[in-house]
Amino acid sequence: MGQGFSVNAAKLRSGSQQVSDLQNRCEVIAEDAVDALAAMAGSAGHPALASALTGAAGQGGKAFWAMGAAYGHVSSSLSASATNY
Repeated sequence: MGQGFSVNAAKLRSGSQQVSDLQNRCEVIAEDAVDALAAMAGSAGHPALASALTGAAGQGGKAFWAMGAAYGHVSSSLSASATNY
């Protein structure tokens, strides 16, 4: 290990839990946002607007999925590092 570099496994585990908590919160927000867009699309009454809202709901779902995957990766990496140290 390099000089002046220290690792605190407890802080890594704590950070892993914090990131997991953020991921869970993000998933709830994502579901609400996508559901709201889908509901607006269903009640738009205008085909082009409904299509745009449906597309936005799909893209929002993909974006939130990617962000959730990133949170999961960071969380598991922190946890693995804590185990190693």
